[in-house]
Amino acid sequence: MPVLHFRGMRSFPVDIAYLYEVFREQEEYLLEHLQAQPAGSPKQANPQRLIRAMSDLCKILREVEANQAGEFAETICPPREIETLSNFGLQLLNDLSELAAAAELADCAHELESLCLPLGVWIARRGMEIQQLAPVVNALVWHANRTRSPEDMQVLYGLATEIVDAVSPHLSEVGTRNLHSWPWHLLLINRAIVATRTHRPSLMEPAFTTIVEQLPEDAPRFFAEGMQQMDRVSCPKPAREVMHRFHALFSEKHILH
Repeated sequence: MPVLHFRGMRSFPVDIAYLYEVFREQEEYLLEHLQAQPAGSPKQANPQRLIRAMSDLCKILREVEANQAGEFAETICPPREIETLSNFGLQLLNDLSELAAAAELADCAHELESLCLPLGVWIARRGMEIQQLAPVVNALVWHANRTRSPEDMQVLYGLATEIVDAVSPHLSEVGTRNLHSWPWHLLLINRAIVATRTHRPSLMEPAFTTIVEQLPEDAPRFFAEGMQQMDRVSCPKPAREVMHRFHALFSEKHILH
């Protein structure tokens, strides 16, 4: 079984070399497992095709990374093509994760899916749009569930905000609630949860304001549950005051009067 690569967020690498290193370990393990399955086992999607495509993509993106000097190197790949390829990489990682999950390789599936966060941030830092949002949000949740210290949560909040700012506009339509927009809802909710766990009012304020402005239907439940969590854990008074203030906006007393 390959080693899980989660580490403190303060040393979180956003580069293709790291992504490719982790990917290679996981794909080797996945292939070994699938090849060892007995005859008559349920057939899976062609893993070699997906792995080859992801390997080729990483090589292209590493070349882009090595040759960029502030702007895209047009001789390698035009910006729009890089954006398309990068989002294709998110889809490939998602497909491989689902393949591993179907093979009952839960750790491998989570590890592959978790790589969507560094790839999503890589896309954001190059001024491109994230168009395959669901796997990035799933990866953000995976990392959030394994992050403990408020300091690491601050780093994760910064990464989540970079993702928010890079989401394609057609995925972040305000006032809609359907399968198409659901990853955007989950992204904003989970960024607000991460902000709460930082215990920093300066991060909680903007994340909570976004919930109020863009997800008004979700806001009452979010802040009610936030107050319950505050009662269960040790949290600094300034952070409690922020949660209490936003909760008061949606309390029954406020609504009635």
